[in-house]
Amino acid sequence: MKYFAVLTAGLSLFFASGASAAALGSEASLSVCENEVVASETYIGKDNNVKLTTSHCDAAPHVSSHGTLLSKRQSNPPINVCAHPCDTYCFNPSGGGPNEDDCAVIADALLYDDQNGGALFNITGSGSPTDKITMQYGSCLTYFLNQDLDELTYCRYDWASLVTWLAGDCNAANNAHGGLCVANDQSWYIQVQHS
Repeated sequence: MKYFAVLTAGLSLFFASGASAAALGSEASLSVCENEVVASETYIGKDNNVKLTTSHCDAAPHVSSHGTLLSKRQSNPPINVCAHPCDTYCFNPSGGGPNEDDCAVIADALLYDDQNGGALFNITGSGSPTDKITMQYGSCLTYFLNQDLDELTYCRYDWASLVTWLAGDCNAANNAHGGLCVANDQSWYIQVQHS
């Protein structure tokens, strides 16, 4: 129950920032990681039941805040992107999305680690061996992809809020099957989809 109150407060802040989900065309729908190389795997959460993988994509699709694909670019020095706004997009049409309850298990695991292991995590720059962090439970898969060349810092709490938001707003009831949220400066994105 305490997770729900924390999550509700986070989503309130997220919605207050003007976030809204837009339909995303087929160009960037369900971004594909080509030649993915796994660097590490472990399990997180209170019950150690959410699989966490760090990896690198040779040809990771870089997505703009308008939902179009980008090429890699230079960026500013490393920054903490915790609580930075992002634009949400849903993958149309409906059908084949993740189960919201499975996504809730991932969100709870993120919140558990937030409270028991630290609020922040780092993700290495684009092109490094660990520029992608993936979490999977049941039918739900979410990942954070660093599109910036520099290392970024992000919040577990914010990722949990985005998983909940995307799983609930980008579902079959809303003619979607998952979605993503792209940072306004396009340095990162978080995606939620069927595993």
